Amino acid sequence: MKKITPTLVLAAYAAIGCGCGSRDTAPGPAPEQSAPAEPPGPRPAPGMDLSGPIPQPERGGPAARGPSRVPVELSADRALLKVSVPSPPRGGSLTFQFDGDRRGWVASLPEEQQLPAVAYGNDLVFVSGGFETHTFYALRASTGRMEWATTGLEDNGPTSAVFEDGRVIFNTESCTIFALDARTGRRLWRRWLGDPTLAQIAVADGLAFSAHPGDSGYVLSALRVADGAPVWSSWIGSEVIAAPVVAGDSVYVSTLDGLTFRFTRQSGKLRWSRPLQATTAPWIVGDELFVTRRRGGKEQQIVVALDSGQVVREHHVSTGAYAWDVPSGADSPGVWAFEGSRPVVDRGIRYVAMGAEVHATDARTGESLWYRRYPGGADRRAIGSVAVAGSNVVFATRDGKLFGLDIDTGYTLWSYDLGVRVVAEPIIARGWVYAATADGRVVALDIADPTLDGWHMFGGNPHHNGPVAPPPRPSLEGPARPGPG
Repeated sequence: MKKITPTLVLAAYAAIGCGCGSRDTAPGPAPEQSAPAEPPGPRPAPGMDLSGPIPQPERGGPAARGPSRVPVELSADRALLKVSVPSPPRGGSLTFQFDGDRRGWVASLPEEQQLPAVAYGNDLVFVSGGFETHTFYALRASTGRMEWATTGLEDNGPTSAVFEDGRVIFNTESCTIFALDARTGRRLWRRWLGDPTLAQIAVADGLAFSAHPGDSGYVLSALRVADGAPVWSSWIGSEVIAAPVVAGDSVYVSTLDGLTFRFTRQSGKLRWSRPLQATTAPWIVGDELFVTRRRGGKEQQIVVALDSGQVVREHHVSTGAYAWDVPSGADSPGVWAFEGSRPVVDRGIRYVAMGAEVHATDARTGESLWYRRYPGGADRRAIGSVAVAGSNVVFATRDGKLFGLDIDTGYTLWSYDLGVRVVAEPIIARGWVYAATADGRVVALDIADPTLDGWHMFGGNPHHNGPVAPPPRPSLEGPARPGPG
C-alpha cells in the first residue's frame, strides 16, 4: 500500500484586504499592517500523496450551462432557514449559533439608523454610524466586538468606506473626506470638499477619487492618499451614483443627470462623456463597459465600447417598472444609500439583480443562462445589488433574506432569513457574510466555506470593479532564484 503523506497546505484567503467642517489637513504616518492568519485548505482524499498546493475546484464556463428563460422561485430548491438573531443592547454585540453549529454574531451600533455597506480588512469590519451621525466604527470580524470608535467627526453622514494599505477612507455627506488608521481609528488626514458629498470614494495607485460640488457644478477630484492633497478636478455636472470605478488607466462615473464619463486616471483628462441614462455605477471588463440604464419606468442592460462610449449591444429589459425609484440630487439620504441594479461580469457571464429577479446572461449575446425570482410583484426593487465570491452569487432582499446561488446553475446553495430590512450589498470575506441593516445593526454569518472571499467592500475591491487580489500562494520550493542580469 502506498504511504500516506500527512502534508496539508494552507490556502491563502487574506484581504489585500449640514454644517461643514474645517478645511485644514492633518497628515499622519501610514500604519504598518499585520499579516492575517490564514485558514487551512481542504483536506486531501484518503491515500492521496501531495506534491504541491491543492487546486481549487474548476468552475464551469458558458458551455456547461444550459439556456433558461423560465423563472424559478428562489425558495423552490432550498427552504429558507430562519435565523434567530439576538438583540444586544445598543453599543454591544452578541455571538450565536445557527443552522446547527455554525457561528454568527450581531453588533448593535449606538445609533439606530440605516447603514451602508461595510468594508473588511485585516480581520476588522468597518462601518459608518449612519446618515445623521458623526461616528465611524471598527468591529472584530469574528466576534463583532467593537475595536474602536471615532465619534468626533466634524461632519455627518460617513459613507461606505474603502480599506486600502492600512487606511480606511470615506466621505461624509457634509462635506469632508477622512482617512483613518485602520488599526486604531486615529485620524491621518481630512480635507473639506463641499456640501453635499454623498457618493463613496475609489482608491487606486496612491490616489483617492471623490465627487463633490465645485465652483460650476459637481466635479470629480483626485487626491493623494498619503495626505489628502488635491491632484486634479474635472467637471461632471451632478452627483455620482454609488461610487467612481477604476479600471486600467481610467476612472469612470455615472451621474444622477444620466451622464457617464471616462477620465484618464493620473491627469483627469476627459476621454469621453455620453448620455447613457445609467442608473448604476458601471462595470468594466476588457474593452467594454457594462451598465444598467433607465428605459421608461424599466431598466435595461447595455454594453458600451470602452474607447468611444458608444452603445454596442442592448440586452435584457426588466420585467417590472420600478426605475423611477432612482433618487434625485434633492434626496440626499436616498442618494447616499443607493446602489441600484449594478451588473457584475465574471468569466463572460453577467450577473445582475433587477427588481425582483436575479439573472445570469451571456455577456456578449445576452442569452439567458438562468434566472431566479423572488415572490411578489415585479414592480419593486426587492433585491439589492449582487456580489460574486468563490462559486456563489450573493445578495440580500430588502426584507432581510440572504441568498447564495451557485454561479453556474443558479441553484440555491444556502438561504437565511434575518428578519430585518437590508438595503446595502452584503460583504464576503474568508467564509463570512456581513450584512448591514436598516436599523443600525451588523449581522455576520459564517457560511463555513473558505472559498467565499474577496468581496471586501462595495464592488469587491478599492476600485469597485472586482474581487481583491489574492496574496501569492506559498512556494514549496523555497525562494525563487534571481534571473539573469
